Amino acid sequence: MTQKQSRANKFRTERAHVLIELSCSCFLLLVFTILTADIGVLIYGAEFNDRACRDAARAAAQGQDAQQSTQLIRAILKAHQGDGNYITAPILQRLVYNDYGGNPPAQTAPFVSVTTSTVARAPFAPLVFFHGPVFLENGSFSFSQTYTFPIVKTK
Repeated sequence: MTQKQSRANKFRTERAHVLIELSCSCFLLLVFTILTADIGVLIYGAEFNDRACRDAARAAAQGQDAQQSTQLIRAILKAHQGDGNYITAPILQRLVYNDYGGNPPAQTAPFVSVTTSTVARAPFAPLVFFHGPVFLENGSFSFSQTYTFPIVKTK
């Protein structure tokens, strides 16, 4: 084997190593991008539900009774609509309106407690490999949030 052939073989081997490294790097970059997209949607879904629940509880605290608070909550939740594809609209799960009949005990304030929930669907559901109790069947994640505010009655 001549020196010229030896250099050509060395050049080919180095090129092959570069191509293998590049293909492995691209694959890892793709996996990280997909996981980032999934995690980003799930984080946004949690924040979206948290914001909707907080706004609904704040509005419910302005109501004069449980019925008016429910109407205020529904109006707020209607304003917080998800995209319908990745994040569903928040749903009122529970409302606790406790004004103690207008006569609260000492050192106790009347309060309203609101619980909402929403579902966020991961864009790349086939990559969801956590088949635990957290994820739903289709790669979705259910979020629930509760906020409690003191009732503010205006006379």
